[in-house]
Amino acid sequence: MPVLVQLFSARNLPSITDALDQVRAAGYDGVEGCWLNFEDPNAFRRQLESRDLKMPQAHLPLAMLEDDFDRAVAICRALGIHTVVAPWLEGADRPAGVAGWVHLGRRLDAVEGKLRVLGLRFAWHNHDFELVELADGRTPLQILLEAAPGMDWEADIGWILRAGQDPVSLLEAHAGRVTTVRLKDVVDDFDNAPEGGWADLGHGINDWVPIFETLRSLPRLAAWVAEHDEPADFGRFVARWKVALERFRSTNHDQLFEGFTHVALKVLDLENQLAFYGDIMGFREMFRLHNTDGSVFLVYLRINDRQYLELFPDAVGDHVPTPSNRGYQHICLEVANLDVTVSALRSRGARMCLWREDLSGIYEVDGAAITMGRDGNRQSWVEDPEGNRIELMELALSGSQYAAMATRLSPTRQS
Repeated sequence: MPVLVQLFSARNLPSITDALDQVRAAGYDGVEGCWLNFEDPNAFRRQLESRDLKMPQAHLPLAMLEDDFDRAVAICRALGIHTVVAPWLEGADRPAGVAGWVHLGRRLDAVEGKLRVLGLRFAWHNHDFELVELADGRTPLQILLEAAPGMDWEADIGWILRAGQDPVSLLEAHAGRVTTVRLKDVVDDFDNAPEGGWADLGHGINDWVPIFETLRSLPRLAAWVAEHDEPADFGRFVARWKVALERFRSTNHDQLFEGFTHVALKVLDLENQLAFYGDIMGFREMFRLHNTDGSVFLVYLRINDRQYLELFPDAVGDHVPTPSNRGYQHICLEVANLDVTVSALRSRGARMCLWREDLSGIYEVDGAAITMGRDGNRQSWVEDPEGNRIELMELALSGSQYAAMATRLSPTRQS
């Protein structure tokens, strides 16, 4: 399923080519176009193809679709667009009541029919004003989807949240109509907040877990679209959004463990080990954590975006353990919901533990066994029957790991 960036998010950049470079660097499949990209469609397609990007869908103004249909089709053919999305109605063009919205729905139905004959799909993209209940108890969105039964829906989750509606209920109610989903987050007091009150996916106040569980069940979902209406830093937005999407859509809340995140080694010569794992093994340093005196607490190295190696300095001893020796620093398992995992393990007889303040070891606790780690992630610990330590980590998008991943994807934020 393609992952796209809506280029409206890049409208304030000095150069659209810079935006395309950043989209490509962050690993997206392509873009969702808008009116900003249609002046010379053939030239713009060459820019996309030179970066191995596609534009499978785009927002075309309703006025163009009704009054200059041949031009709209020519744009689609030139850019390789197969899904046309009606994006927005100015306030003066919005119907005032039920009859007006029904009439608009019939106009959309006519446009959809003309596009379908040519092998093109047509979808409506919502804002908040289509979710306000009308006199007959329906919303404009309901009326439009009823009046244009062949039209698809590009569900904008951010505007659903902004309207105070429940995305899960709306997605379930129109599951068969959703072919693409626009994902953006909101913040508290969005009317007075910076960046228009929007936030990068997973970095606002919304709980995305139930939304993604619903999205995974949609039968016709065919594209993910990243958007931020007013990003202060476009590179930050596309990088963090991509990392958040991979995290949310790969997490399985029906299982206790997501997999290994890292193995930790205690080392004698940190710089020598870093040279080996960096220069020879090719593991890139992601970040370091420090003690209060400024000394290195640990160095985090990337194997891939889901697996890492931790190196702790100040090891004791002159010899590596033989294969028959017992002991290691620890292994770490990623979990989706730490509270659920800890409760389940305790019910099975696990010894849940915390670290001693002097870091000399872990100890069993009867009460709360969840703390916040130095890397910004919630963690808990368990011992196996021979005392081997196992870390359980619930990764946060604001934690060091995901922040480092986003920095790696963003060419504007790399040193």
